[in-house]
Amino acid sequence: MAAPSRPIRFSLQAKVMAAVLTLLIVLPAITLWVMDRSITRQTREDAGLALSTARAVFLQSLGNRTGSLVSRYRNIVGDVRFLKMIKLNDAGTTQAYLRDLLDEFDDDTELLVFVTPEGKLLVSADGSHVSGARRATVLSLEDFARESAGATRLALGGEIGSGSLVLGDQALNVVAIPVVVTERGLAGVLVVGVRLGETALQQLKPPQTEVLLMNNGAAVASTLRGPTTKAAAKGWATAAAASGAEALEALINGEHYLALTANYGRTAASPGFHFVLLSSYEQRLEALDTTRVRVLGLSVTGIAVSALVVWFFIRRVTRPLRELSESAEAVGRGDFSRRIDRFSNDEFGELAVTFNQMTTNLQNSRLELERAMQTVKATQEQLIQSEKLSAVGQFVAGVAHELNNPLTAVIGFSELLQTAQTDDKTKGHLERIAKSAHRCHKIVHSLLSFARQEAPERKLVDLTTVLEEVLEIMAYDLRTSNVTVVREFAPDLPNIMADPHQLQQVFVNILGNARQAIEPFQREGRIVIRTHCTDGWVAIVFQDNGPGIKPQHLARIFDPFFTTKPAGKGTGLGLSLSYGLIQEHGGKISAQSEPGHGATFRIELPVATHTALSALRRSGTPFPFTAAGTPTGKTVLVIDDEQWILDLAGELLRTEGHAVETASSGQQALELMSQQKFDVLVSDWKMPGLNGIRLHEHLLATNPESAKRMLFMTGDVVSDTFQAFLSEHHLSCLSKPFAISEFRAAVTRMVNKKR
Repeated sequence: MAAPSRPIRFSLQAKVMAAVLTLLIVLPAITLWVMDRSITRQTREDAGLALSTARAVFLQSLGNRTGSLVSRYRNIVGDVRFLKMIKLNDAGTTQAYLRDLLDEFDDDTELLVFVTPEGKLLVSADGSHVSGARRATVLSLEDFARESAGATRLALGGEIGSGSLVLGDQALNVVAIPVVVTERGLAGVLVVGVRLGETALQQLKPPQTEVLLMNNGAAVASTLRGPTTKAAAKGWATAAAASGAEALEALINGEHYLALTANYGRTAASPGFHFVLLSSYEQRLEALDTTRVRVLGLSVTGIAVSALVVWFFIRRVTRPLRELSESAEAVGRGDFSRRIDRFSNDEFGELAVTFNQMTTNLQNSRLELERAMQTVKATQEQLIQSEKLSAVGQFVAGVAHELNNPLTAVIGFSELLQTAQTDDKTKGHLERIAKSAHRCHKIVHSLLSFARQEAPERKLVDLTTVLEEVLEIMAYDLRTSNVTVVREFAPDLPNIMADPHQLQQVFVNILGNARQAIEPFQREGRIVIRTHCTDGWVAIVFQDNGPGIKPQHLARIFDPFFTTKPAGKGTGLGLSLSYGLIQEHGGKISAQSEPGHGATFRIELPVATHTALSALRRSGTPFPFTAAGTPTGKTVLVIDDEQWILDLAGELLRTEGHAVETASSGQQALELMSQQKFDVLVSDWKMPGLNGIRLHEHLLATNPESAKRMLFMTGDVVSDTFQAFLSEHHLSCLSKPFAISEFRAAVTRMVNKKR
């Protein structure tokens, strides 16, 4: 009796090893297959995109070549000898002249044909001469004249005609230029045929591409080398031409290409031709094959190493580890507080201790990672905001000149008209125009001041002015959020030593937080801003009627990265940075709040001391222009590239009794100065051509006295370099837009400086 067969029994180690090896092989294989398909497809798409771009570049190059040929040959018809020849109206003379002319050009110029206003060639009586010349005898002048009839018709209409065609086995660019004789008007058309051959194609084709010019399935010109390659490419060129815009894959002599066809120059005036672009992507495929081999090798090595490690680990496991498994599952779900007891003193006991240490480390690492991610996210958002602010600063600085110049004219002429004899209603309108223009200037100045990125600079600051600039910036946001701002500013608030841009950042942050808190809580929001001075300290208080701050949050609002806003709505850095900036200024910032009754932020800053004021005066900080007497009868030269600035300045100075000359450029100013001596020069800083600085440098070398009497004006932001230039030469600069009184005071100061 046969013994019963025993079922095959697989050990736990074998089962686990089989499963692990299957996963280690199948998952990487699937991943590699998906990646390979994706990379191959992307490589093909990238090659196709590069080929489409190359086609656009090639078409542009062909267009540029046509334009260059037009510029090259259009001057022929104006030559005196050519016009004399045309007047003879003789086919033989015309043919001889065109042959000589053809010999003067390089080898690309193949045909020259003169066509009469009736669209025909001049032919001698015996038929031996026609009004044309050709370089190659295989090309027919009559065929060329017939094929280029479209361009000729354009030229007979008075326009320069251009196009392209295929004649025989050559591709030609065609230029048709009307010939006009003074006595007769339109005398005919000079038609030029320029060969578009291999040399020209080599110059025009984009890098890493080849070009074939096709005509009726035959290549008339090509950049490919070798007859075998050209023959193989011909079939693919025909297929690509039939496919339209879709790129086709081609295998030519073992090398992979993409073929793409297009038409050029096919219009009513030009038959044009087909061309095919070939781009090799063999290098991309070779790189892909190399990557495949490397990835496969690394995968095999990784699988082998992983299998060895798993096998070694499974051998160490000789008993069920239910508790360890359950604890591991709990940790896998994110419960890093899970611990297991040490159930023995052998390796399993050590494993339990190690597991507990691992979970402790994972718990700590997770907390550190969460903090690090929060820090990175907040820093990233802060950097994004900084980049946005920098972009705003660059944009505002770029348009400041374009805004300030017309604002100067609006302010100046409106103030000037207010001095004229007009009725009260008109004066009121003029006053409103001036105020509106001043408000526009104030908005531009406030935005530029807030967005400017500079190193911290302490100077004498009027807090009321800084607050008004901030409110001007935030006016739209506050108004659209239905938040009313109540100003309770002390009238005689002393100045402080501070960086106004940093203070603006603090105030904008506090007001922005208040607006965001009020908007969902109150239908009619209210923010009260109070300023007062007590015992050498200036206090600024911001009080809102928002929801307030919870007691548990109030103690942490100045901590970095602490925020109560939803994810993505705040970085938690605004109040922390504000706290640091106020501390750097030697001040204090605090907050008080009761939930449901709004919040109050109080900032205290020290008043500027006498020592700081003395240091400021010694630093040479410029003060506003003030007139010291009003001399008249001086000669003033005003230089600016904006005509309305010249008109305004001239009108203002003439009313003061000065003789005024104006120049729209630095070069024109030099011409006027060579004819007349001027008491004062008023020049724009930035102008086309010879700008203000270069004009001053020229005067320093040729007329130093005039250089000392220059007053600059500008609608741009005064850079550090220009400020250093002004200080070095003891000159002044008037910022646009300026008031009439300010401009007159500046000129008067220069006149008095001379005296």
